[in-house]
Amino acid sequence: MIPPDIREMTSDDDVEVVRVMLRSYVQWLFDAFPDETEDLCSYYSPKRLQEALNEVAAKFVPPIGIALIVRIEGRPVGCVFAHPIEPGIAEMKRLFVLPSARGRGLGRALIEAIIARMGAWGHPTIRLDTAVFLKDAIALYRRMGFVEIEPYISLPPDTDKTAVFMELRR
Repeated sequence: MIPPDIREMTSDDDVEVVRVMLRSYVQWLFDAFPDETEDLCSYYSPKRLQEALNEVAAKFVPPIGIALIVRIEGRPVGCVFAHPIEPGIAEMKRLFVLPSARGRGLGRALIEAIIARMGAWGHPTIRLDTAVFLKDAIALYRRMGFVEIEPYISLPPDTDKTAVFMELRR
């Protein structure tokens, strides 16, 4: 098996790949969690989704942030974003691996790559927020040493009750 290739988003083509991944992530959320549609509609309203798509090229490029793309045999199958939020602390966002590529350790590999890069940038602490119904993601974060913390950001109304905030200190 060919090992995964994890690289930073560096080109306009990469930006578009990440935007496609983000759209795929949101669609997967709606498909996989139909009982959570109300919360998902609040968090990923058309306006908020467009803002997230627009911020990819503005917020997640060095030195203000980073987006990583994982490819298998040249095909993009996942991504993750991170950016510093205060001295020594970075926020990881939107970890996603296509369902067809899961079970290969790609989520863990993306997280490890973000931890290494943010650590090299002087941000050894990584924070994240996720939805309480993303149980597999929460379990992965816990296995990697993340612990639950108090909220560190405000979320849209009605979604704060379903959010889990986590942190990894190195």
